[in-house]
Amino acid sequence: MSAKRNERAVRMLLLWGDLYGANCTSNVKKLSILKKFRHYGWELTLAGAERTVRPCAFAKQRGAEPFELDCTVDELGSAADYDGISVMPGPAHRGLSESSKLMRLVGDAADAGLVLSAWCRGLRVLAAADVIRGKRVVGHIDDKDVLEEAGAIYVGHDHPPVIDGRLVTGARSYYYRAKNAEAIRTAMLDRLAALNG
Repeated sequence: MSAKRNERAVRMLLLWGDLYGANCTSNVKKLSILKKFRHYGWELTLAGAERTVRPCAFAKQRGAEPFELDCTVDELGSAADYDGISVMPGPAHRGLSESSKLMRLVGDAADAGLVLSAWCRGLRVLAAADVIRGKRVVGHIDDKDVLEEAGAIYVGHDHPPVIDGRLVTGARSYYYRAKNAEAIRTAMLDRLAALNG
């Protein structure tokens, strides 16, 4: 890729399930994960099965409210529009794994060597897209069987994030939030270095 690659911001697609995780606040601009990614200077596109996502019960107890996403997964273009895709934390990702368009986009992203990442229960979306086969992953303990059936090598739940090639997985996003975000950044920097090599 040309030197111009360094002149534009990293483009990240963030996939949100309904319901979003407890490490979030009521104002989308204050979401810790988004703040980290914006601090890196990345351009973010927030998408979900629906335009509006609601907080999980635990997040709602802490004052989190529903918020609007940029678009639905049905409105997304191609994997070439992004440098990475991250499935955000939350207990439910209804509609994401069922979207054939999204499953193709994630598969195309993996084939193109984009950085793929998932937080906690979001790893089920990458399992449904069949992009974790043979990869070491961290995920929610309740998903261990699903992840292993998808061909992943499950390394645990209470564990720092794992980078396996261009795949980054993390759990316990409330505790490991900063480390998970930094692992995604590390994988992205490695990808960009390889492209600019």
